Amino acid sequence: MQNFYNLTSTELNAAVIVLNILLSFAAAAVIVGVYRKTHRGLSYSRSFVVTLMMVCTLGSVVMMVVQENLIGAFALLGAFSMIRFRTIVKDTKDVAYVFFALVEGVAIGTGNYAIAGIALTFIAIALLVVHRKRLGAAFRTGYLIMLQAGSAFDPIKLNELFRSLGVTYHVLHIKSSGEEMEYSLAVELAEGLGPERVVSSLSALPHVHSVDLMTGKESVEY
Repeated sequence: MQNFYNLTSTELNAAVIVLNILLSFAAAAVIVGVYRKTHRGLSYSRSFVVTLMMVCTLGSVVMMVVQENLIGAFALLGAFSMIRFRTIVKDTKDVAYVFFALVEGVAIGTGNYAIAGIALTFIAIALLVVHRKRLGAAFRTGYLIMLQAGSAFDPIKLNELFRSLGVTYHVLHIKSSGEEMEYSLAVELAEGLGPERVVSSLSALPHVHSVDLMTGKESVEY
C-alpha cells in the first residue's frame, strides 16, 4: 500500500518529447487540411483552426506529463476543471474535429504511433469521401426559393410551371401575412436549366411580387 502512494514521476527522453510534439503538429496539420477542405458555409474561423492544432499538441504533452503518474493525473484534472469554455460552436461537426485532434494527441503522447497513424489516415480519407460524395444531402444540385405573392396567387400555376421546366420541388414552408403569401421551396433543376430562367419564369406568374433564389447545397440536408 505504501508503494501505491509513493509514486515517482517518470521523465521521458528529450528526443522522445520533441518527436511527440512534432508528430502531434504534423497530425494536427493533416486534420486542419481536411477541415478546410470539407468546410462549407460562412462560419469559418481561423482561431478555431489554431485551436485544433493546440488541442492536438497539448493533448500529447498532457499524456506525457501524467504518464504512469497517478498523483500528477489527479492534479492536472483539478487544474483543467477550473477552465470554462465559453465559445459557442456553430457547427456540431466542429466538436467532432476537436475530439479528433484530442484523440490524435493522446495517442501520440502515449506512444501509440501505429494507432495514431492508422486512425488519422482512414478517418481523413473517410471524411474526404463523405464530403466529395455529399452523403446525407437531400439535394446535391439544389436551390432554395423564397417566393412572395398576393393572396390571389394560384399554387396550381406554380406546379404547372415547374412541370414544364422539368423542376423537382418540395414545399418547405408556407406563411400567410394578411394579403401576402410566402412560399419556401427546395428545388432541383433539370440538366441544362439555369437558375436565371427559373427566377424569370416565376416572376412572370400572376400576383407574384418577388422571387429570391439561393443555393441549397449546404442548407437542405437530412
